[in-house]
Order: sequence, then C-alpha cells, then structure tokens
Amino acid sequence: MRGRAKARTDTTSSSFDPGNLSISYRGAFQRPDCIGNPNVANPATGSMFNLAAFNPVPSGPVGNCGVGILLGPGTTTIAAGLAKNFHVTERMRLRFEGTFTNLLNHPNFAPPPTNVISSSFGVAQSVQTAENSGNRTGQLSLRLDF
Repeated sequence: MRGRAKARTDTTSSSFDPGNLSISYRGAFQRPDCIGNPNVANPATGSMFNLAAFNPVPSGPVGNCGVGILLGPGTTTIAAGLAKNFHVTERMRLRFEGTFTNLLNHPNFAPPPTNVISSSFGVAQSVQTAENSGNRTGQLSLRLDF
C-alpha cells in the first residue's frame, strides 16, 4: 500500500521578524516569501524541496507562503498476519499466529526539517518510528484453549 505524501509547512528563523510581531513568543512560526514552486519533480533523500523557491526574509510583516505547501515523503507499507488452529484433543485447541508490519522492510523516511534557514532544510535524515511504519516488526504467538 502506498500512502500519500504528507503536507508540511515551511518556516524561517524567528530572528527574521521585520514586522516586529514577536511571533515566536505567541507559539507561531514566521513563514518566508514564496517565489517559485517549492516541490521538486523527483525528490531524493538529499533534496526533498526546492530551496531556490523561498526568500527567507519576508518583504512584509509576515511571509506569503501558504500552510501545508511542501510535500514530504509518503509511506509505503504492507502488513500481514497468518493464523492456524490445531485440535490437540476434543476439548483442547492450539493456535499459532504470526503478524508483521512493513513486511517488505521498505524505508519510510520521516519528514525533513522545514526551516528554510537551516542547512538541513529538505534533507531526509531519519526513518519513521515503528508506529508509523518504520522498520519491519513481527510477532509470533502460541495460544492453548482448553
């Protein structure tokens, strides 16, 4: 199953506050100005976004880049399970079960940093956690019913 790319919002450093709005103190983020398409046609782990599409220092009090315009890496995963019941006696059953997530062990990258000032902007640096389809995980179980 292939998941959709996740929408991300680009930000810039809170030190660039030309409107003197103290945005960082209110829990908000300063956004840059968009001067081009931020998404690249063939994203790679080293360049998920187009850095040339941003002006880090906005020309007005706040930047004109929209919320959720960056498309981060998607998620590709297959989960599977298999179970078999064995009758030991008339009243006893044995159940063997196995379940796996990310069966093909496909690397699903975590969203890259979105601060356009950062040197790691758009660079995928890690994979997702196991809850979000990280590395392959499996579980085997044996159950006796009597």
